Amino acid sequence: MGTRSVTVALCVSLLSAGMAGYCYTRSDALQVQGQWLMERGTAQAEDYANRLDGSAADAQLKSFAERRAVLERAHRWQRGMMLGILASMLAAVSAYLLFLLKRLDDQLVDATGEPRPSAPPPVSSERAPALISSPQR
Repeated sequence: MGTRSVTVALCVSLLSAGMAGYCYTRSDALQVQGQWLMERGTAQAEDYANRLDGSAADAQLKSFAERRAVLERAHRWQRGMMLGILASMLAAVSAYLLFLLKRLDDQLVDATGEPRPSAPPPVSSERAPALISSPQR
């Protein structure tokens, strides 16, 4: 429960924030592409209204289907962005809580005056007997 846990929590927070930023850029690019497809579909609708040709209507429907697929992919990236933000915030809060817990532990050690054991006691090289006889009644 030392500084390693706080460092790991902060690294997870930064990694999650980076993931959220990447998801945002991907989602934004897909939304721009979806907006372009919407404008193309609108232009095709105006063309259909002027000529009343069935091929223009088919092209417009194809554009709207493409736009829907693009916006579905953008929505998936937005979900990834939200998950990244959530993970980043949770990791940041856990890092702060671990920092407070470590600080409290240090204060308790200082208040009791007992030294904190730095390492476990050395293990003796002698082996303990596997079976110990005990008196039976």
